[in-house]
Amino acid sequence: MKEKSNIKESVKSSNAFKTSTLAPVQRQTLDFLKHFIADKGYGPTLKEIAEAIGVKSVSTAHFHLERLEDKGFISRGPDGSIEIVGTEKMQLGPTAVPLAGVIAAGMPIEAIENSAWIEIPPQMLDSRGEVFCLEVSGESMIDAHICDKDVVVIRKQDHAKDGEIVVALLDDGSATLKYFRRLRNGGAMLVPANSTMQPIPVDSVTIQGVVVGVLRYLH
Repeated sequence: MKEKSNIKESVKSSNAFKTSTLAPVQRQTLDFLKHFIADKGYGPTLKEIAEAIGVKSVSTAHFHLERLEDKGFISRGPDGSIEIVGTEKMQLGPTAVPLAGVIAAGMPIEAIENSAWIEIPPQMLDSRGEVFCLEVSGESMIDAHICDKDVVVIRKQDHAKDGEIVVALLDDGSATLKYFRRLRNGGAMLVPANSTMQPIPVDSVTIQGVVVGVLRYLH
């Protein structure tokens, strides 16, 4: 009976690698632990973890360590030592990020902010900044393979290069998803990826983020 119990626990632990989801800060904590231990040969202190993930309290760092241990990504010894569990076999599951609302891929609409969360593949996380998601409304970006009801993954930033697909907030408070083009006169052009629609010239625009990925659910 004891042997069967051990096998059951082993299977449960193995499945944890595939099914566990990590909040972005927990993934950041895990990445820091892996690199620190690989470099130093031992685990960091709570203070070092807190500094690495940008929190002021060591109790917050301790909380994230507990979550990683609960999900089977690390183990901790009685002396506080930290070990990455099954590093070579570990497969990180999807990560939950904010689904911030609806964005127009058509004529601008009023930005809608929600407090929902959505899981995205780990490869869509961007180390250069925070990411969030928006549901697309409209078909102005269909030639860029962004369709109505798709979910776009956005890297949060306040600037963009010519040709990037951006979340643009207009002066009237409406938001739209378009290609960004900077004009010589200091203004900008928000360009759809749909030949039946016209570009939107603007004197000023606030960039809220740049598209880094698209999620599509088939029904």
